[in-house]
Amino acid sequence: MQQNQSTQPKTAFVFSGGASLGALEVGMLKAIVEEGYKADMVLGSSVGSLNGAIYAYDPTIEGVKILEQTWRKIKTFDVFTPSVITPIKNIATFGQYLISPKNLRKLIIENVKYSKIEETKIPLFITATDINTGDEVVMNKGLLVEALLASSGIPGLFPPQRMGKRLLVDGGLVNNSPISSAVKLGAEKVVVFPIGFPYTPDEEPKNLAEIIIRTFIYLLNRQLSADYYIYKNKVQLIIVPPPENITVGPHDFSKSDILIDRAYECTKNWLMKGGYHDLSSKYKHPGDIHSEILNLSEAVESQPEKPAKERVKENVSIIGHALKETLSKEKKEMKHKYRASKDKLKENITDTKGEIEKSFTATAKRIKNKYDDITKKKDKKK
Repeated sequence: MQQNQSTQPKTAFVFSGGASLGALEVGMLKAIVEEGYKADMVLGSSVGSLNGAIYAYDPTIEGVKILEQTWRKIKTFDVFTPSVITPIKNIATFGQYLISPKNLRKLIIENVKYSKIEETKIPLFITATDINTGDEVVMNKGLLVEALLASSGIPGLFPPQRMGKRLLVDGGLVNNSPISSAVKLGAEKVVVFPIGFPYTPDEEPKNLAEIIIRTFIYLLNRQLSADYYIYKNKVQLIIVPPPENITVGPHDFSKSDILIDRAYECTKNWLMKGGYHDLSSKYKHPGDIHSEILNLSEAVESQPEKPAKERVKENVSIIGHALKETLSKEKKEMKHKYRASKDKLKENITDTKGEIEKSFTATAKRIKNKYDDITKKKDKKK
């Protein structure tokens, strides 16, 4: 259980960026808040800024459940909205992004119930990057939606946000887990909610967006590993361990349920073992840049890029296969529905036939009884 609040060090909750893997942070946060632990300030970068914004506004278990419900209903198209026109238009006009932020803005507006950063119950700090200077920009006042769009604007995918003289993009570019910012702001204990390390060796990225996202994830994990070694002896630094062997790609928002539940269970077990107070535990991660072993291997002859015609042919084949599977599935579903309807109709006909026979039998019986009564009366008269 948590100690008396007055004896606790000033605590910062730091939410990392990581696209769809931000769902892991929700499961971790839910387990920690259930145990009664609280933050004195909240910092977030990229998707972590959205998680931090919702938590900072309502830092209770009810608030965390609202955040959880938000994640469980998010779909990939709500974030990475596909469009043929946007990339073509940008290439033709030397544009700066591939994906329109329209749906992302809509998602934020629908799920964040306030408009100014300073309206939160716990101080909130949102990290972004000035693409012109490379500066880390930490926002704690002003328009929340604009700040979240800036902090989540993965370079190349989403457009930069112009705010005053600054041109802002994803905060993860310079400080994905803003531990250093938390320390500068006076935090004595820093609790980091990391994104984990996706392990999907059999799933190659299918498009430019997926390549950019994966590249970001690997860089961000290495950055956290480096920061751990810098700050582990300067403050009470706790990095909540993410589940191992995460087989969900950072671009896939369809599996948030799995990520939330796994992270929640993992964090519950960690808390039971005293993890929240164990400052001696080492941060272990597959993306550790301080590895003790250097593996050397022979160079292998690289394979040349396939001709554009062949790549188009392969993509058409993939799309055709997916379409065929979809049609086959729909055909099976329709066939199943047809059989069910046919059986139901047959059952209804049988029931109706039985009811008609019963009704006919009862009517015939009443007629016969009536006839018998009339016959008896005639016989009596005679």
